[in-house]
Amino acid sequence: MSTTRSISSVTGLFAPLALRSPRFLTTTARPYETTTVTKLIEPSKSTLPPLAVLSRKALLRSLLISFICSKPYLLTPSISFLTLLTNSKSPLLNVERNKPLGWILKKTLYNQFCTGEDGAEVRQTLREMRGLGFRGTILTYAKEIVFDENKKAEQGAEVQSRKDTERCEGIEFWRKGTLETLDMLGEGDQLAIKLTGAGPRVTEAFTQSKPLPPQMFDALTKLCQKCKSKGVQIMIDAESQRFQDGIAATALDMMRLFNTDGYAVIYNTYQAYLKSTPKLVESHLAAAQEEGFTLGLKLVRGAYMATEPRSIIHDTKDDTDHAYNSIALGAISKKFGPYGTTKPFPSLNLLLAGHNVQSVTMAHELHASRLAMGQPTVPVAFAQLHGMADRVSFELLRKEGANVYKCSTWGSMGECIGYLMRRARENKDAAGRTVDEYRALRGELSRRLRGFIWA
Repeated sequence: MSTTRSISSVTGLFAPLALRSPRFLTTTARPYETTTVTKLIEPSKSTLPPLAVLSRKALLRSLLISFICSKPYLLTPSISFLTLLTNSKSPLLNVERNKPLGWILKKTLYNQFCTGEDGAEVRQTLREMRGLGFRGTILTYAKEIVFDENKKAEQGAEVQSRKDTERCEGIEFWRKGTLETLDMLGEGDQLAIKLTGAGPRVTEAFTQSKPLPPQMFDALTKLCQKCKSKGVQIMIDAESQRFQDGIAATALDMMRLFNTDGYAVIYNTYQAYLKSTPKLVESHLAAAQEEGFTLGLKLVRGAYMATEPRSIIHDTKDDTDHAYNSIALGAISKKFGPYGTTKPFPSLNLLLAGHNVQSVTMAHELHASRLAMGQPTVPVAFAQLHGMADRVSFELLRKEGANVYKCSTWGSMGECIGYLMRRARENKDAAGRTVDEYRALRGELSRRLRGFIWA
């Protein structure tokens, strides 16, 4: 995945695309309402392949990284190196202090997958995302804590000390970082949050099934109020299963408070690779239907396979694909379990975050056909990770009515290393998809070279 940055920016991802970039006009009543249709200007003139919008620099960088990710003999040592950077205390391996190392990583991995290290970089990237035709960016701050079941230990962002003080520095740091992220957003952008980034007091509450600390509850509710007043949606990220029950319960509580006007301000993230997810979705549909709030459902396949117990994850990729498609198509058709048949289907907004072209195409076509035939459906949007699945994103952008986002992360090089390591691990578990992306990028490079030779 890629975005654009100006030619003058030495840390940029893309050169300006001028008239080659597809431009979109959107209304801004409520985030991707079913009645808010995105219209492509003069689609008949778009004869180039989807990846033609990438700048030369972005294409070559994407090609290099997808080549590494598609080759296990290159990807495995790359992941080992990122793991070493994440865990090492050596100044030589500190990306903040080792300037040459930091520069190399910034120009390659960081610029491929992350938005920026400060407000100026982030805002520039977000503007250029919209210039490519995306409805906006779903932006999150990189800080989180991951529990590794294999090592029985927390890792990721630095874990704050558990000092017994009235005010928790970790929660205050999370509050400030999240508000800083919110201030960076422009029209159409949305906010994603990682609740474990608030530190040990919050993660302990999750693992012990206790209420959030009052300081955290106050920070979260005020954040939700501010987002609702600004028309910004909040995506509460899925995280390690050690914390996920508490995260899901917190998300549902926030939906009860803020998803009361017929559309979702708060979304919970549901991971289709977990065997328990269909039942969880059904139980949350029940809560929404009985209590009269809108369920915000962000559906992903899953991102923590390397650190979770294998027994809780579907046995095969086909099983995960089936679960993902069943939830997505069931929501779009307003039929899932007993809901939509023997029980009324509740108010629901759907965000499909996925890189599988078959899944997203099938979902978009079903949604478009139901709208065309006047059949009941729900508001739907799509999202892919920054730096991945550009072919899927740009193909979706060519479909009338498709609201498409990029999910991205911002933070310093040091803060983002753990995030980059997890993205690399995901590619290791999805090598076939990476190969397809690499072939598409290689085909685009060949097309440009042929055009250059015959020009």
